[in-house]
Amino acid sequence: MYGGGKGTAEINQSLTWVSGSAEANDGFGEAIDTVDYDQDGCTDLVVGTPGEDLGTATDGGMVDILHGATGGLGTGTVKVTHFQQGEGAGAVAASSSESGDRMGHALAAGETAAGEPYLVIGVPGESLGTVTKAGMAFYLRGKINASVHQDKTDVPGSAETDDGFGTSVAADANHIAIGAPNEDIGGDAASGNLAVFSHTLHADGHPQPLFGLDQDLDSVSGGAEAGDEFGKSLSLTEYRPSGAAAATDSVLAIGSPGEDLPVGDAPNPDAGRVILFRVTAAGSGSQLAELKQGTADDDVSGSAESGDRMGETVTAINTAPRSVSTTATMKLAVGVPGEAVGSVAKAGAVHTFSLLGTPGANDRWLEAGDGDGIPGTPGANQAVGSSLHFTGSRLYVGMPNGPSTYGALHALPLSNVTAGGTVAAVTTYQPGTGGLPAAGSRFGYAAR
Repeated sequence: MYGGGKGTAEINQSLTWVSGSAEANDGFGEAIDTVDYDQDGCTDLVVGTPGEDLGTATDGGMVDILHGATGGLGTGTVKVTHFQQGEGAGAVAASSSESGDRMGHALAAGETAAGEPYLVIGVPGESLGTVTKAGMAFYLRGKINASVHQDKTDVPGSAETDDGFGTSVAADANHIAIGAPNEDIGGDAASGNLAVFSHTLHADGHPQPLFGLDQDLDSVSGGAEAGDEFGKSLSLTEYRPSGAAAATDSVLAIGSPGEDLPVGDAPNPDAGRVILFRVTAAGSGSQLAELKQGTADDDVSGSAESGDRMGETVTAINTAPRSVSTTATMKLAVGVPGEAVGSVAKAGAVHTFSLLGTPGANDRWLEAGDGDGIPGTPGANQAVGSSLHFTGSRLYVGMPNGPSTYGALHALPLSNVTAGGTVAAVTTYQPGTGGLPAAGSRFGYAAR
């Protein structure tokens, strides 16, 4: 959907200028992001196609930058920049597409503090030697084309079968985070971990590792348990502390949707939680808060229940990056797609917080039909919160599982999602309205 009333465009692999061809289960658009990668003043769309078969490599995956132009995507002289293992240059060319690699499963794009466009590509199924599905990521910036994985020098963790390093990636102008939610920690399978990097390069050519995080560290609350999936979702945004001349720090949100949260005699498996970490300009990290439902000490709304999977998705934003950060400008939305609303199973919900201060002092609960902007009524398996994205003016909530036949995307003004804010009009994008064809399915699965 183009801004400024410039209409819509449908992009798919059946177009002559788009890489590949439309095939079952390609997953074109499963992961997307935006950046002016060629710095021509027009936004480019980065598209992951993790299910793309490449020769005999089933689900090898690929990524394309669809270049913007004044006439829209694909109308300029350079239409596409294509990334596929075994082709092109650098580390991408030096690797090879293998079945199950799923290159493009996760993406993060933006500009560094120096104004250089970058792209981080997750390849969670990548095998490292005989270690299957250990996972890796590619880091692209200018002429830099590097791979990063847990066998690289100084990268935290160790490459093990099924770690899935690169399942989640996040980045901002200052830092990069890469998750391995299936990492075994002390014998606890799929407990999960992540690594934090700088955009500065290590002597070996990959992003400089700063530190790793898992739940067995003293710096992280809780403890590593099987199935926690710590790092399943990640989001980074710039943070300017008081007295600083610029937003040189970051706040990192870490989802752990498989976390069990016992309440009384109830074990509540997969209730889920989120951890907030500050990453300083010097490269150190410290926990800011733990977010979980029904925390009496912090006055967090809701209650931890089995299968809630709080933290399945997280999205963070600094709405005023040029100013000293405050509780009002540092925002977080957390998906709780397994939440039961009344007797409606897995209707899902969204929980918003400030990234700063006491969690319950600035939280707001959103569910379908509650009057805050998610239209409709709660429906079984709608999984509200499975698709979220913050911008400086809106929280986008995808509804790919209904109630619309085709899915929908709701753009909620910030006042609707801020504690104590007033309710303003919501913009809904839905096939069959606003120039969108009445066709397809799972509309709203991903949005930027």
